[in-house]
Amino acid sequence: MVVDDLDALQEKFAACDTIAFADLSTQMILVTNSASSLPREGLDNLCAEAALTMGTKRQQFLGTEPSASAVVASRGQVRLFLRAKAEPNDVMCCVSSSDLDINAFLADAQPLLERLSTGG
Repeated sequence: MVVDDLDALQEKFAACDTIAFADLSTQMILVTNSASSLPREGLDNLCAEAALTMGTKRQQFLGTEPSASAVVASRGQVRLFLRAKAEPNDVMCCVSSSDLDINAFLADAQPLLERLSTGG
């Protein structure tokens, strides 16, 4: 199950509070890790931020193509957004503390996102 995969990723990267799988075409969070502390409104805002920072088919943020990833950092918090290569509407969103090892997280998260996106 997708939630089990997200839970396993969150357990490996304890700095992550919320890891979500979302569909940018509908701008909906489809599933989160089970320990996520974000309420529905927070998840909706997270998905809207992913669409804004990464762009959608209808509206690019920067450049001529949608971004493959985006990072938004604030004091004590990092929000990461990753786009699936196989299905560009599928994204993974992560809310973490600022001590997340971003490179290590990306190395595990991108292959997981590709697998989830293709139904594998």
